[in-house]
Amino acid sequence: MSGTVARKADAAVDRDAPELGRRSCIGDVASAAFAASVERLVRNDALLRSSDDEEAVHQARVAVRRLRSDLRTFAPLLDAQWASDLRERTHRLQDGFSGARDADVLLAFLSRKAELLPDADRRGAAGAFEPFRAARGRAYERVRALQAEPDYAALLDELARVAACPPFNAAADEPACDVLGAIAGTAWSRLRKRVRARSRPASDDELHAIRIAAKRARYAAEAVAPVAGRRAHALAAAIENVQTILGEQHDAVVAREQLRALADGEHAFAAGELAALAHQTAGTEALAWHAAWREAKRRYRRFRRSL
Repeated sequence: MSGTVARKADAAVDRDAPELGRRSCIGDVASAAFAASVERLVRNDALLRSSDDEEAVHQARVAVRRLRSDLRTFAPLLDAQWASDLRERTHRLQDGFSGARDADVLLAFLSRKAELLPDADRRGAAGAFEPFRAARGRAYERVRALQAEPDYAALLDELARVAACPPFNAAADEPACDVLGAIAGTAWSRLRKRVRARSRPASDDELHAIRIAAKRARYAAEAVAPVAGRRAHALAAAIENVQTILGEQHDAVVAREQLRALADGEHAFAAGELAALAHQTAGTEALAWHAAWREAKRRYRRFRRSL
């Protein structure tokens, strides 16, 4: 089934993904975004069926997240009930890939921090990783179980059809240049609202919410960039920097909390050292994002002036 769906998705992208330019309609911009995500998802689905491929699960999750974000960004062009239903159906897909990806990210973070420990403690750290390696194995097993479900195959088949022919309304025919500001501006406004509503200092949960909003604003900027040009690309890069810093902060918070479970175990000392390093990283990154946010605001003003 996967091979059949992959061929359908590839054919849909090759046949229907439009060339974008200043004369494109906004529906063409949305179509290109949907098609790119579906193609990425199906290609990496095939890789995951044969191995615990870290990059494949990362790319599959990005594909689903970007697709769900684009469904929100381009909601004014789509049948509202259809878009809401598809977002709901793809949420479980995202959760399935996220379990495996989060396990990979946690192990990578801990491995980097373990390199900072004295040699003798590094050996203890290796033992502390075992529960996290076991959790990673279970997460990948859940991915394969998800892929084996008939509903999963049916959803991939439907997404291939969406890539070929999204259910647009009349608003999709508007010139892209006339509505790019509103399309990208909505996602930016949600991000700015999150930033303004934070506590001083911001809590870990607030920073995580800002990171999620930043990711959606970045995806919106990237989606319109083929028409909007270099300032949209610069805006997306600036927002990605905010996202990256807050992502490192979130990874550190997750690692710190996960290591608490090892406080009374055989490798408690190494786990404590790693937790201290994670706590330090979380605090550092919680302060570092402010400069990145100022740069993103500057890039957004330039983007809006260019339209």
